[in-house]
Amino acid sequence: MDLLNLILLYTGVLVGLCWIAPSRWQVWVITIGTLVFLFWKAPLSLAILAITTMTSFGIFKTGINRAWATILILLQSIGLFVMYKASWAPDFLHDGSRLIPLGLSYYSFRQIHYAIEQYKEKVPLHNFGEYVCYMFFLPTILVGPINRFPTFMRNLRRRRWDQQLFADGLERIIYGYAKIVILGNFLISKKIALRIDGLGEEYLWLKTYLESINFLLNTYFQFAGFSDIAIGLALLAGFRVMENFNYPLTAPNINEFWNRWHISLSSWCKDYVYIPVASMTRQPIWGIIFTMLVIGLWHELSLKYIVWGLFHGVGIAIWHLYKNSRLAERLTKTIPFYDIWAKVLTFHFVVLSFVIVMQPTWKAVWETYLTLLFLY
Repeated sequence: MDLLNLILLYTGVLVGLCWIAPSRWQVWVITIGTLVFLFWKAPLSLAILAITTMTSFGIFKTGINRAWATILILLQSIGLFVMYKASWAPDFLHDGSRLIPLGLSYYSFRQIHYAIEQYKEKVPLHNFGEYVCYMFFLPTILVGPINRFPTFMRNLRRRRWDQQLFADGLERIIYGYAKIVILGNFLISKKIALRIDGLGEEYLWLKTYLESINFLLNTYFQFAGFSDIAIGLALLAGFRVMENFNYPLTAPNINEFWNRWHISLSSWCKDYVYIPVASMTRQPIWGIIFTMLVIGLWHELSLKYIVWGLFHGVGIAIWHLYKNSRLAERLTKTIPFYDIWAKVLTFHFVVLSFVIVMQPTWKAVWETYLTLLFLY
């Protein structure tokens, strides 16, 4: 909460200075402000982002083959990502108590996106300063969304003062803050959690079931709330950033859930993981499985998140096999309120998947599943 309040206050001041400054310097106020913030709170993050920003831009200016330039940037970004996520970084590259540099998961994927689009020659004309502004855009640098470079450039060149856009930004920030503080931290993590903890052993199944739902809801409100705040702060500065959550817990199937949950990450993985893998193997199922593995490992390099990713990957694969089957056609016609039951089933599939990352040990995960399935 302290970091959230600090970011809100700091970015609010930056936005005010941004609109006061001459138009040619407005975005640079945000960029320089981001540099100062990182130097203050996470100097290691600043150093890593500064070096990788220079190299990811400069490699394409050396004149080497675009394919090799892209491979070098991929190796750099993926290598740093894995080194920190797997805790392989040497001690002198740790930033105090922060094992993983601030924003690493997000700016690594932005640099990969930039490199691949450069290889495809699909990036708009730009200079180094504009790329720096993209990489050091404070509203999205720490918690996403993973905004795309062409969209950022379009906003950069078209942005102007818009009272309605500014008002929309303030509204999104309020919504996001309410999701985190009121719904997530106060209602779910405190009030409801206390009520659940107060249930006796005779209500073991109900307690376990509610704890599982409570964990998922808190995760959603935290992620969605921070995304709302990032989108709102970007709007205050005159930039439109893609939506990141769209009522995913009401999705009618697991495929649609991932079209609504962490949309910027899902769409990134669709473009840079699913399509290449499905094209090379000519097996969309493998594309789905590999995509969900990447999404799992993006969160954490651990066996738990590998299993979590596979859980979702297999679920999506089964749904794709089911959706055009005769069974789906028959059930759609014969089951009353089919759409409602589909949403209920999808919601509980997601709840069961999050049990894997909710519990601290595999033994606890197993016991939770046995309890939920009336086998314990």
